[in-house]
Amino acid sequence: MRKAANEGFTKGSVTRFHERHMAEAVFLGCDWLSEPAKWDQHLRRASVSATASVVYGYPTIKSDQDPTVEFVNDLIHRVTRAALPGALLFEFFSWMRHTPSW
Repeated sequence: MRKAANEGFTKGSVTRFHERHMAEAVFLGCDWLSEPAKWDQHLRRASVSATASVVYGYPTIKSDQDPTVEFVNDLIHRVTRAALPGALLFEFFSWMRHTPSW
């Protein structure tokens, strides 16, 4: 995966994403001007949209209610919660580290 990512995102190859990133930046700026209080939702939408556009060729996602945005934000929330100290049982019960996975 690292090799494939390196080939797809070299210094010379990222120039082909300039148009997509400019479209995302303009759309994000319009969102901020229309609803500045929702700046964090606009950033979440823009980051999901830019990533999906570059990696998978998706068109610009225009709403933070889009299922793709909701899925990615939910996934990030779950991963973040699981990474917090004390989130996993074996941190409290050290003997659980030695139990078989089955």
